[in-house]
Amino acid sequence: MGGTFSQGTSDSSARRYADFLDSIPAAVFRTTIEGKIIFCNTGFAQIFGYSYANDLIGFPVINLYKNKKDRGVMVHSIMQRGCVTDLPIPFIKADGTSIWCAVTARAVLDDDGIVIHLDGIMKDITHVIEDIDKPSLQAGVTSEQEDIVIIFDMHGKLIDINEAGTYLFGFSVNELLGKLFSDFLIPIQREHFMLFLSDILKLGTEEIIFTLNDKNGDEHHIECYALLVKRSGKAHHIKCIVRDITEKMKQQKDQVDSKKFQGVLEMAGGVAHRLNQPLTIINNLLNEVISDLAPGGTKYEKIVKVQNQIKKLNEITKKIGNIKKYEAMDYVAGVRIVDIDKAS
Repeated sequence: MGGTFSQGTSDSSARRYADFLDSIPAAVFRTTIEGKIIFCNTGFAQIFGYSYANDLIGFPVINLYKNKKDRGVMVHSIMQRGCVTDLPIPFIKADGTSIWCAVTARAVLDDDGIVIHLDGIMKDITHVIEDIDKPSLQAGVTSEQEDIVIIFDMHGKLIDINEAGTYLFGFSVNELLGKLFSDFLIPIQREHFMLFLSDILKLGTEEIIFTLNDKNGDEHHIECYALLVKRSGKAHHIKCIVRDITEKMKQQKDQVDSKKFQGVLEMAGGVAHRLNQPLTIINNLLNEVISDLAPGGTKYEKIVKVQNQIKKLNEITKKIGNIKKYEAMDYVAGVRIVDIDKAS
């Protein structure tokens, strides 16, 4: 029995669509955002060990994932980017055996731009990935390396790390082995790690900068050079050479801040110089006008108010000319401006 559409089509047209999709040599699926399978073809069912596509209609797709978190990461990536391409994810078949699939999926929007479905295809890539059953398989092989060396499996779990690496994390080897590398990354970068694994599988190597938190919660910016290691032609594990570039990035930030400060100083000096002359002339003219007016009159009061405002401009100009450090403040719409009071 072929796949079934449950929405928006007549029985005859649904039958034609299902027959057509069953003839495609690929696993095709549609799920709701919440995770219910509302369509799949026979190819999809067979990948997971089911005889008929109808057996999976209404099935919670989360139950097919080996690591439940992968579903959330994938959906979040699709919501952010609109799609994912050939994302390697471990799944579980009906008989409980593990399977790896490369998933390509996109968001389907309604007329109001709201995501209502996820449509995609997947292919079985188990034959190119070798699962590692024992987390300690590689333990100790990098202990004498001077560089920071981290080895993790295709799920992203740490299976070995050298002494320099444990110093970076602040944990012992035993505390780190079996943990997901992504759990140590700052939250905004955790989904990027899954895409990072995808790129390594496709390209064989990848370079990226991550930010992780150590045992004390301190942030470290690390530059990673990752290499896919194969055994018997299958992807076996990933070796990652890591360099802590926290100090380098701090120096770069300090240089940027220094250039900003220099720019603020130059601008402040120029503005203050240009404002002083017209303000001096305006002050002198106002004094002459006030001396010719009788106190208490309407014009006199208005001129006095103008003079008071000019005095405020003089004070602001003086502060601008006395700026000694770079201090910024939030303005509107995410824009930051120089805080003149704190900077002077």
